[in-house]
Amino acid sequence: MIIIGAGMAGLLAANMIRKSTIIEAQPKLPNNHSAVLRFRSSQVGDVLGIPFKKVTLIKTALPWQNPVADALSYSFKNTGTRRSDRSIIAGMTVAERFIAPPDFINQMAERAEIAFNKEWIPPSREGGELTISTIPMPVLMELLDYPNKPDVRFSYREGVNLRVVLPDTDAYVSLAVPDPVLPFSRISITGNELIVEMNDANMNETRHKLIASMALGLLGIPSKGIEDVTAHRQTYAKINPIDDVARKEFIYWATDAYNIFSLGRFATWRPNLLLDDLVNDVRLIERWARDRYQAKQRR
Repeated sequence: MIIIGAGMAGLLAANMIRKSTIIEAQPKLPNNHSAVLRFRSSQVGDVLGIPFKKVTLIKTALPWQNPVADALSYSFKNTGTRRSDRSIIAGMTVAERFIAPPDFINQMAERAEIAFNKEWIPPSREGGELTISTIPMPVLMELLDYPNKPDVRFSYREGVNLRVVLPDTDAYVSLAVPDPVLPFSRISITGNELIVEMNDANMNETRHKLIASMALGLLGIPSKGIEDVTAHRQTYAKINPIDDVARKEFIYWATDAYNIFSLGRFATWRPNLLLDDLVNDVRLIERWARDRYQAKQRR
C-alpha cells in the first residue's frame, strides 16, 4: 500500500497498515503539524499504543455583540464566508479531552517507512497500485485530470498559527474570538504552550510578537519576557464544504479508475472531520483495499 503525504492522516495510516510506504515530496516532515494535538477520545492513542493524557478543558467565547452576530463574525474570520453552521458556544463549557505527547508526530514517523524527496507520479492508466491519498482533493483532481472538475468550486482560507512556550503554566483552555477588529479567531493553551490561530498573510516577526502579547492579555497572562514566537503557515487552515454528491463522485471515481483511496479532511474535503474519525476510515480503506486485491487475484 502506497500512502501519499506524511501529514497527520498519512502517518496514522502508515502506523495502522502493515507493509505500507509513505511518499513525501519534501525532504523532511511537512511543517503542517502546528495544530493543537488535542483529541475528543483516547482512540488514536489506544490504537497506536501511545498513551494520551486525559485533561479537563475549559472552552468559552469572548462576547462581541450578540450570539447571532458573534457566530456570523466568527465564521467569516475562519472561512471567509458567513455561515450558520459555524456557531460558537454561549457561556463556558467544561469537557474531557485527551492530549498527545509532545513527540507524538516523531513517534509516528519513526514507526513508519517514509520515502522523502520523492514526487508521486499519477498512474498513466486505470487500475494503478493500491494507494491512499492525503493530497487535497482539488490538487488530486488536477493531477488525475478529473473530467468533472469545472463543476466543483472549492473555497478555503489560508492561516497562520503562532506558538509560544509559557513559563509556570499547565492549563487547557480555548477562547473563541469573534470580534473582527482582533486579528485572531481562537486562542488556546495546551499545557505550557499558547497557540494563536489567525488569518494573516504578514509573516513579520515583530507583528507576531505584538499579536501574541495581545492574546495573552485577553487570558490575563503577562507578556513580559515573551520572546520566542514561532509562526506556522497553513495553506488549508479552514475549508468550506462542497456539494456532497460531487465530493463523493470524485472519491468513488478515483478509487474505481485508479485504485486511489482518499483519506483525511482535505483529501475528502470534509471541514468537520477530526483525526479521531480517521481510525475507522483507515480500517474501512484497509478492508476495501484487501477486497479489491483479492478480486484482482481471482481474475
